[in-house]
Amino acid sequence: MGNLILETHTFDSFAHELCYIRVNEQFVARFIKRLAGDGLVRLLDVAAGTGLMSSIALAQADRGGVEMLPTLLDINRSVLTMARQETDLEEAWFACASVDALPFDQAFDGAILGNAIHLLDDSTRESTLDEIWRVLRPGGLFGFNTTFYGGAYPEESRPFYLAWMRRAIAELNTRRPGRIRSERVQAMEWLSAEGYQRLVECHGFRVVEMRERRVRATQAAVRAISSYTEFAKGALRATDEDADEASRALQATIQATFRQLHMKTLPRNWLEIVAVRP
Repeated sequence: MGNLILETHTFDSFAHELCYIRVNEQFVARFIKRLAGDGLVRLLDVAAGTGLMSSIALAQADRGGVEMLPTLLDINRSVLTMARQETDLEEAWFACASVDALPFDQAFDGAILGNAIHLLDDSTRESTLDEIWRVLRPGGLFGFNTTFYGGAYPEESRPFYLAWMRRAIAELNTRRPGRIRSERVQAMEWLSAEGYQRLVECHGFRVVEMRERRVRATQAAVRAISSYTEFAKGALRATDEDADEASRALQATIQATFRQLHMKTLPRNWLEIVAVRP
């Protein structure tokens, strides 16, 4: 793939990588297994984006003989339109709204927040958890996963990140001489696994499963996640003005870092939490 530079401000590129799809399939499989019961299962997909989590959930429910009706919610109407057009979710419902102001009453058996909780600022995250608790029936399940938490980087990945950041910072300084480093952005202020557990429990949930899943990310996957400018800003302490160049600097230095350390894939951990509303 060489030094191909991806241009995007979202996780769309990463969402098409096989390792990303597989780790979500494994998480959703465990969630659906716990959620399965008699009758129709109503699932709320919070911050649904283009519908990956709902598509996985519906496919796995079909294989398990579970009748499921997903509702996809996102604040971005264009991605919901894309989800409606490009997925096999003909029977699903779609809602354009903010995650911290859900336009529903208590109606759902399960709610899933895939790969997005780390993007919410503190206030929005607090409100979102309260809202999810409110719309779940008693006994309903809430599940989320993220690869942005304290513990995402296995110890054996440390040499890669040290070498990569040195290269990328030098590259960015060449591209943007005299740049001003920003304060650490919200997206990089990660909670630990235990911090997420305490957060969920403080909002009335009882955690029934918490696990960390190891993923081997290819160069293409690392490049895809680096194309997301919020990640690039946090990794290189870049300002909004420098965000695009920060992303390009990260991507431009990935291949050389893999070669330097004779690596084919990069290990990374994903946190998965499933909780019940008592």
